[in-house]
Amino acid sequence: MAVFNRFETAIDAGIGRRRLGYLLLGLVLLFFLWFPNDASQSNYAKTVFISGFFYAIMASSWALLAGIAGQFSFGHMAFMGIGAYVAGLIARDGFIIAGLGIQITPESISAIGAIIVGTVVAGLVGLVIGWLLLRLRAAYLALFTIAFAELFRIAMLTEYDYTGGSNGLSLRPLIEVAEVDTARQIEYYLMFALLIVCLLLMYRVVNSPIGMFLRAMREDEDAASALGVNVVRYKILVFVFTSMIVGLAGAIFYSDVGSERIIPEQLEVLQMSLIIAYAVIGGMESLIGAAAGAFISRYMLEAMREVVITLPFGLTMADGSDAFTWETGAWRFALFGLVMVFTLRYMRNGLLYPIINWFSGRDLVMKKTVSKRHDWDDDPAQLEGRDE
Repeated sequence: MAVFNRFETAIDAGIGRRRLGYLLLGLVLLFFLWFPNDASQSNYAKTVFISGFFYAIMASSWALLAGIAGQFSFGHMAFMGIGAYVAGLIARDGFIIAGLGIQITPESISAIGAIIVGTVVAGLVGLVIGWLLLRLRAAYLALFTIAFAELFRIAMLTEYDYTGGSNGLSLRPLIEVAEVDTARQIEYYLMFALLIVCLLLMYRVVNSPIGMFLRAMREDEDAASALGVNVVRYKILVFVFTSMIVGLAGAIFYSDVGSERIIPEQLEVLQMSLIIAYAVIGGMESLIGAAAGAFISRYMLEAMREVVITLPFGLTMADGSDAFTWETGAWRFALFGLVMVFTLRYMRNGLLYPIINWFSGRDLVMKKTVSKRHDWDDDPAQLEGRDE
């Protein structure tokens, strides 16, 4: 502990924790930029990373909605599905708006245009749900979004002739490259860029006056309303914003980037539970923490499909080998559940929160604040002088 304290003091007196954090973040970004160029990495490894980027977007956007704004929703996967299904159907069939005389044929709309429409539709559905429910307390939103997500999944499953049912719906490829390795590398950078852009947009919202209003609403809606915050407006705003983010992520991810097609199985409540678990493990009050928690959790779940166990004390198997492969199957989810229980019991701000807290220097601010408060408690005259 003494060694760590000396190291901490040296860091504080030197380059500073925040600068060290920026340096570490830069190294992480360089690693992700370099990774697909490593010839030793397989396309499967790149696919796992692409999936990790997708779930990082889902978890961080849910952290914005629930962890920062205090709106607990189970509808994220449904809005993701809306973006993907609408993009796929429009690219396949086009659409007509009779009242406005608008007719779009499949030949006249590109994959990007279909993705934009899917994103907008996801936002419009979020607007309708928000307008109907966000005047009520959070419990009603959670219950309704569970029902809405399940109804949407059943509709996509049963309308076989239109959506493909359990076989899924193929989306128009966003990128058409014949060479598989090149295509996977482009898809990797596309999903990584989307993650960075989404995080920057959400970070901008969180660190704006809107973010301050959202945190005030999360702590006490009545007090925020009494201070002049239009609670319903900002609730709907953040709900629509996150709905559009996940709709965009779903439309791009399933446009032959992370998967060939979207299937109703991806919209199950279990998948939404995993998104929530990723955010909680990483830290649901931190965008970076939730994104990192989702990526690391997703990678570990894939890495643990097969675990090679080396026998100790010179023991060998019947075939003479000193190791065996354990195909974990569903057991890896049991271990994931134990990590979740540990997080909720001992580290409710997330496993990554202490690291983020240290690099940001927030603990120093908290220590100074507590110290000043103690000084004011010991000497009330200091507080009176401060008020003057």
